[in-house]
Amino acid sequence: MAKGKPFIVPVTVDATSDNEAHVPDAFMAVQWTRLPAGETPAVFCERVEQLLRSPGAETGRREPAPGSTIRTSNPSKPSRPWLVPAFACLIACTVLATWHPWSRGDRQAQGVPTVPPVSEARQLVAKAWAQLDKPELGPEELDIADGYCKRAAELDPADAEVWAAWSQVDSWYIYHNFDSSSGRQDAARLAAARALQLAPTSYEARLAQACYLVRGATAGTGRGEVSSFAPEANRLLIKLLEERKDEPRALFALAILQRNLGKLDEAKASFVRLSNDPQYSATAWNELAWMDFRVGSFASADAALARSIAIKPFWANLSLKLIISMIWHGDLASAKAILEELPATVLQSDFGAWISFRVFAYERKPDEWLRFSKGIRRDWIQSNGDTGPIATLNGLAQKMAGRTDAARIEWQTALKLVEHGLADRPADVDLLRSKGELLTYLGDYAGAENALAQAEELSGRQPDHLDLVLKIAEGHLDAVIDKLESPGDFTAAELHLDPIFDPLRSNVRFKSLVAQAEADPKRSPQASRNEATTYLPTHSRN
Repeated sequence: MAKGKPFIVPVTVDATSDNEAHVPDAFMAVQWTRLPAGETPAVFCERVEQLLRSPGAETGRREPAPGSTIRTSNPSKPSRPWLVPAFACLIACTVLATWHPWSRGDRQAQGVPTVPPVSEARQLVAKAWAQLDKPELGPEELDIADGYCKRAAELDPADAEVWAAWSQVDSWYIYHNFDSSSGRQDAARLAAARALQLAPTSYEARLAQACYLVRGATAGTGRGEVSSFAPEANRLLIKLLEERKDEPRALFALAILQRNLGKLDEAKASFVRLSNDPQYSATAWNELAWMDFRVGSFASADAALARSIAIKPFWANLSLKLIISMIWHGDLASAKAILEELPATVLQSDFGAWISFRVFAYERKPDEWLRFSKGIRRDWIQSNGDTGPIATLNGLAQKMAGRTDAARIEWQTALKLVEHGLADRPADVDLLRSKGELLTYLGDYAGAENALAQAEELSGRQPDHLDLVLKIAEGHLDAVIDKLESPGDFTAAELHLDPIFDPLRSNVRFKSLVAQAEADPKRSPQASRNEATTYLPTHSRN
């Protein structure tokens, strides 16, 4: 450790900053070598190798650099040339400090190129991606990533990768229905556009644009819908995957797009490819399970879900396990236990509110829902399962509890919110459906039929459970059972547990229908033990 002699080499790896290093002051007085993404330039290894050599290197001997603790106990032993690269790598990877020939004043004279330092903005982007790449990506992780990107944009608004990452954050908010507001949609779109404007050929900028077109440009239409920009998204993703084979983020987006386009075999193949990446394996099997669930292949969904949870349980696969426990197995105790495992940040989201209401309603515990809903401090939820005012659900709970006047007040409050929205957006399908539902509960059946008919005409979709609710309210029970018999969308567990069928419980035809469902392998696990795994749709579940 002689003064003025090289002894320790200063290195930082990946995005680590020397500014935060807890080292002696002398360490900070010299230049640190930066190795972004763990890359070690050959010139750096050569320089370390030179430091480890003595003047006797030409004779084949290797002796320690001055001050080091490497010793040659027996000079007569043969040399060991493998020690040189080994110790070079050791020094590079253990992040040591002080090599005076690499000081700022001497670097040019030494002929050693400078590895550009990682900016603080890029370090924040790396931290944002550490959140986005988590399988359990939920509201909390997105909020953290959002904060990192906001700070990065303040530090370096001209960095395309900052805006690309921020657009990715926004499009995930939208996709998971944690925040699909118009402000969030605009933010996702504009951030991707800005990234492309700053760096049109950047991989990250093009990926952000593709992911926005897949995940963020379909807000309000549901996760299974496809935006009109699907062809552009497909071209971008194919090109990106040609440049980087099986790049997981691009592959994930392509699989989602294929699924939404109805190319289920292709989507399955892409998700299986994604499952080969250990970091994305749990996510890939979870997405395969959700895909099976949506097409009514519950046994296959169960199998894929078990693989996902075995790798890593997180809110998305646990939520699906909850839903399948209820509507396939009819196991409310398991569903309630899973509900209690979910993070509060997820339960307070729109999706979390929807699944919570389903559990409490199936359990016939309306007051538990009413207590739960007090923690949802907003008027409206928009999820894949239900969209509308919280007051609509509160009204159903009040009615279940036998408080009809309180139920009516809740529904009238909800209707005012819906009518206010329709004043600005008269062709909004979700608002029209909510209006039809509320008018049904309030006894205005003609108004309900008109609103639901408008929604059907605008969306092109056939009437669903809201049409059943209306017919039950009108007393057209035979018509309801006719519809339930074909095509048989409801599982045996749903027919047993869903409160909307309570008025039919004593009906002989309904009892027969339930018995048929219990014997149908597509509608009951007791009858589906030998059901083959399939990814072809039987019917679609929203």
